[in-house]
Amino acid sequence: MIVSARSALLVLAGLIPLAFAPSRAFAWTWFGLVVAACILDALGAPSPRTLRLTREVTGPIRADQTTEATLRLSNTTKRPMTLDVRDAWPPSLHPAPPRHRVRIGTRSSQKIITILAPTRRGTRHADVVTIRSWGPLHLGARQVSLKAPLTLSVLPEFKARVLLPSRLARLHELEGTTPTTLRGAGTEFDSLRAYVEGDDPRDIDWRASARSPELMVRQWRPERDRHVVIVVDCGRASSALLGAPVRMEVDSIALGCAPRLDSAIETALLLAALADRAGDKVHVLAVDSRVRARVSGVRGAKIIESLAHAFTDISPRLDVTDWTEAAAAVEQTVRHPAFVVLATKIPPAGMETEFTDAVARLAERHTVLVASATDPDELRARSGRSDAEQVFLAASAALAERADEAGAADVRLAGALTLQASADLLPARTADRYIDLKKSGRL
Repeated sequence: MIVSARSALLVLAGLIPLAFAPSRAFAWTWFGLVVAACILDALGAPSPRTLRLTREVTGPIRADQTTEATLRLSNTTKRPMTLDVRDAWPPSLHPAPPRHRVRIGTRSSQKIITILAPTRRGTRHADVVTIRSWGPLHLGARQVSLKAPLTLSVLPEFKARVLLPSRLARLHELEGTTPTTLRGAGTEFDSLRAYVEGDDPRDIDWRASARSPELMVRQWRPERDRHVVIVVDCGRASSALLGAPVRMEVDSIALGCAPRLDSAIETALLLAALADRAGDKVHVLAVDSRVRARVSGVRGAKIIESLAHAFTDISPRLDVTDWTEAAAAVEQTVRHPAFVVLATKIPPAGMETEFTDAVARLAERHTVLVASATDPDELRARSGRSDAEQVFLAASAALAERADEAGAADVRLAGALTLQASADLLPARTADRYIDLKKSGRL
């Protein structure tokens, strides 16, 4: 049984006669009458178990969107009901309003809408529906919690999508209506045009020039249908909590204080969208001690949707990443030379030989890029000099920087390219490196 604030007011009303004629017997009698009234009122309330309820939610949604959770209550009795209803969801969904007061007539139904505003990705399970049915005097109520299973999939926010138009514009300049004049292993013949000063003499087509009054040069277009493999590390290194930047720079995204994995996911989504628009085949793997998710063979508009669903329930784990298994998974995924991006923390020199061996193994056939997110708090700490504590932090940050540089040098000796950027800038810098490699003909 639940009692309302009215019962407390009713008890306080008994203090008025007690002030003029104090009596212990009257006080206990009055209190007993109030308790009895509350019990009788609660017994007179319609049972909330007679309600029929159905739950619905519009989803899946991104972590930056809102949706409506609908709860429909149907009164099957011949008595009207006054109800307090709590449609419970996990706190990360920020349900609003938290409670509803509704009145349902006889043999009718009422729809209750709760707004959900998630802040983190993942599959969220609805909690119980708690219903209070008040009696005629609103002194007491019956309460029951009913199970109505329902789930909502919250997809990654993909904040880096704001960077996509500018990168697509650069990509169109490179391989759209303006073919590149640079020739490399990753370019193919596109067309002929007249020679202008500054063109590479090696690109002159002498046979075509013999049939034309002008010198003709070949134009080259970056090859399409290349393979891009993105490996997202969701092991121990991805669980480190990185700080938020103090000020937003050009091309940075507002990740806030988030695990390193969030930066890697944003990088994977942006690069996958860009590579797909460039005509390349995209493959994405999420690995730790084993392969947690795999997206391959999806092209066009469905690539981001497939990746978002794959990353929905991926969270950092404390397992050590098995890079031998990751390299084997890459080789099983693609049989041809590919552009392999490893989104992970570059380990200090000599600390993880398994990682270096896996990079060297992949670099024998593929173009490998190791993209590592650095902590903005660490970058800020390097410039602190105001007091002794900041000096010690700056020294520690400088030592970590030297360790990162030594680790990056080891990776480069293994035959891979390296990219180290702040967590909020890593997606943009990785996309830029991909475009630069396309422009230079290395992809």
